[in-house]
Amino acid sequence: MAKVAALLGAPLMPWQRLVVDTALELDARGRYRYRTVVLTVPRQAGKTTLLGAVLTHRALTLARASLWLSAQTRNDARDIWLRVVEASEASKLAKALSVRRANGSEAIRYARTGSALRIFAPGESAIHGKTTDLVGVDEIWFFNAEQGKALSSAIKPTQVTRPASQTWYVSTAGSARSTWMRPMVDKGRESVEAGARGRVAYFEWSVPDDLDPLDLGNVVAYHPAVGFTIEADALVFDEAEMSAADYARAYANQWVSADSFYLAPTLWERCRTFAAFERNAEISFACEIYPDRSGGVIVAAGRLADGRTAVELVEERSGTAWAAPRLLELIRRHRPAAVVVDAYGPARSVHKALTEQHHTRAPLAALTAADFVQADAEFRDGIVERSIAHRSHDRLDAALKVATTRVVQDQTCIARTGEPGAYPAALVAAILAAYGLAHPPADTPRPEIVSGA
Repeated sequence: MAKVAALLGAPLMPWQRLVVDTALELDARGRYRYRTVVLTVPRQAGKTTLLGAVLTHRALTLARASLWLSAQTRNDARDIWLRVVEASEASKLAKALSVRRANGSEAIRYARTGSALRIFAPGESAIHGKTTDLVGVDEIWFFNAEQGKALSSAIKPTQVTRPASQTWYVSTAGSARSTWMRPMVDKGRESVEAGARGRVAYFEWSVPDDLDPLDLGNVVAYHPAVGFTIEADALVFDEAEMSAADYARAYANQWVSADSFYLAPTLWERCRTFAAFERNAEISFACEIYPDRSGGVIVAAGRLADGRTAVELVEERSGTAWAAPRLLELIRRHRPAAVVVDAYGPARSVHKALTEQHHTRAPLAALTAADFVQADAEFRDGIVERSIAHRSHDRLDAALKVATTRVVQDQTCIARTGEPGAYPAALVAAILAAYGLAHPPADTPRPEIVSGA
């Protein structure tokens, strides 16, 4: 394997050598010890290059091997396949293979062994009726549970008659949509910690959950390609290039959210504070009503002495009639920069009551579906960056525990729904309050009647 990687112009780095030394172990019958290999590493670590080398190695060592490659889409798989083609044609292997590049029938054929490497689109009908010796799937974070189940169901039957077959799944860390990959990670971690030896080989390089994923020292310490194919300076976090959450996922290989949690509990815990808001600093309020209208909550956002935004639970009660009067009382007492109440969500009746009153002007911030998605993204990034804190309260902690995610306008954000009596309303209100503080409504001047000249 090391010789093949070197021939392709990418000698194995130590982490890659560790992977192949383990994943390619043979049992007493000369078959591969592990039928499934799961590998998750940060971006730019060389996972795709390794996958291409593994496929090439199998093509050169197994007679008439049927090898297949897939990724998020067929075009993504073709891009990876072309990289294997380019590396092979630039090496001493060039004379030993023939390449067909026509769309729909791409193949690398190896004359010495009669093996072939092809690509396929992910899906339930993928490689139907084929027989495979090795299948590689890149960036599995992209698939949800239903898509992943269809893909694995398509792959497994193709290997039943091939005793030396393997499937390799490789990826960076996923997001809330990665409902297929996340259980693989959880099970892999549990198996490694328990010292279990099954038929799955699990490998992971990532910044531990209790360390800051934006700290360059941490990223460098846990990125396996630093000092080999990538320099530390290339990993400096630049918020102009990507969000904090995306950076944490890409280069720290750290899960910020998943289907089973809205925010990683360790990220939430390190943003806990007992400090009070800075005196005379601007504040905002947000109100959220439970989906079943059995109760509601008001949360405030303000500034701490160190400049961070902090959110604090103000009140939580059963019923809904109390919410608008209580908000008006808070507005008169504190003159907030913004009040955020979603006019299209469960709190629409509260929003209506505030707009219809005339004695106290409520500085209501406009909130559309796009604004809600933005508020969610800003809150998550703030937690990752530690620029947002939460004043310790058991109701906020309870809201985080039950919070899951949904997709709005192709973006993942917090879901308002939950089990009766276990809604994440307090967390939703915290997200909206922080958004109101960051985006207060502009003052609208009173109209004036001016006589014509």
